[in-house]
Amino acid sequence: MKNWPPEIEEFLKRKGVVLLIRGLPGTGKTLFSLTLLDRMENCVYIAPKKVCDDIRRNYSWLKEDTFKRIFVIDEKYEYEHSDKFGNLFFLLPESFKYALNLVEKGEVDTIILDSWHTIVEELKYKVLEERERREIYDPERFFLNLIKLSDQGVNLIIAKEGSQEDALSYVADGVITLKRWIENGRIFRSLEINKLRGVEIRKSEYMFTLKEGRAKVVTSGEFQHPERRSEFEKREIKLGFEIPSMVFPTPIKFHRGNTILYDFEEYIPREYHLTILMPTITNFLKNGIKTIVVPPNDMDLNEIKYQIYLYGLEKNLSSLKIIYPEKEMEEFVEFADFYTLKDLMERVEGSIEDTDNMPLVVIGYDRLFSFLSPNEIMQFVDYMRNFIRKRGGLLIITGKVSEKTIKRFGAGVSDVYIKFKNINGDMVMYGIKPWTRAYHLSIASEMGYPHMVMEEIL
Repeated sequence: MKNWPPEIEEFLKRKGVVLLIRGLPGTGKTLFSLTLLDRMENCVYIAPKKVCDDIRRNYSWLKEDTFKRIFVIDEKYEYEHSDKFGNLFFLLPESFKYALNLVEKGEVDTIILDSWHTIVEELKYKVLEERERREIYDPERFFLNLIKLSDQGVNLIIAKEGSQEDALSYVADGVITLKRWIENGRIFRSLEINKLRGVEIRKSEYMFTLKEGRAKVVTSGEFQHPERRSEFEKREIKLGFEIPSMVFPTPIKFHRGNTILYDFEEYIPREYHLTILMPTITNFLKNGIKTIVVPPNDMDLNEIKYQIYLYGLEKNLSSLKIIYPEKEMEEFVEFADFYTLKDLMERVEGSIEDTDNMPLVVIGYDRLFSFLSPNEIMQFVDYMRNFIRKRGGLLIITGKVSEKTIKRFGAGVSDVYIKFKNINGDMVMYGIKPWTRAYHLSIASEMGYPHMVMEEIL
């Protein structure tokens, strides 16, 4: 099944299992259930009338054939008697009898129930209305009969309000909990796998988004080297126009003279750090614009050479200058005494000629942290910020050291401030200046070079 954890996909291939999807209101239980219904042609969906009416009004993306597999729990259906399920067949509402007819014909093997709390309340009213059939609508009997259905090989997926342990969570073969939390005004969602009997749980928590009204699990995989190298898709940098970031084209805009702070949490993998930096650096170089890099810790010289290869920059090195604390043979590397702030400033400034328009300067403050004091680093950043602003270029400050003084200073002087976090192995970002929603990040390489894929988290 697309957009679903492989552990759950493996679990639902078995026969006669009960999967409980639980969570507080607003965590996405109905959308998860509907996404499953849409992807799995061998299942039906049973819910109270109000829920079914809401689905038809609000989820027009469902196919018409999918709507035909949605049943109202207490409505009348033309069903046929079944020998397969014995007396159990007569102890269930007509919607279930009709669904079991489809099971017996081999058209269905899974029943989705949404939601447990709503259905139980509905059944309580039916007990009062139809006393002669109270054994059908009694909630406790209904619960026991459902479990007997799983013993007969029917798969059950039950959505339930709340995350507390109860009889249903103990009886279920599988339990997943949907979570929703807000951090700095941004919504984050995750799916926690609590148990899946008979299945090895390789990852216990997945992030997901409800973008476009569908549930979609998002994962940040490891970087895969491109099978073939291809030309980087250059975007022109011109006076009077926005400067393309090459990574955040929609939520973030760069302008001439801007200072950008990339605030990376320490546990962000190197590949994500570099795939954020390199497309912008590459685009400046492809446009023939002077680019000066004081590399962060994630970019030692060997890594820089590898990135030059990945992005096909061999012909553009005349516009590149790496300011490095060690002497190297490469022409694009300029030695500087990082222990001496004045020498560092002169080396960076001296690498930019009077004819260089809109230069890009990248400062990896975490590398400088090994040589200079926080006050010296802030002095250097402030000096370069004013220098670049006058030149109409771009200054990117980046690094992965949790030095609050430097980060507060960078946040104060920056025009664009973007934060990157690692949440249980998934990479996310959000803009603080300007404010943006949260985005999940993953790296792709099918274009022939690494590029960032962003998925808005809703």
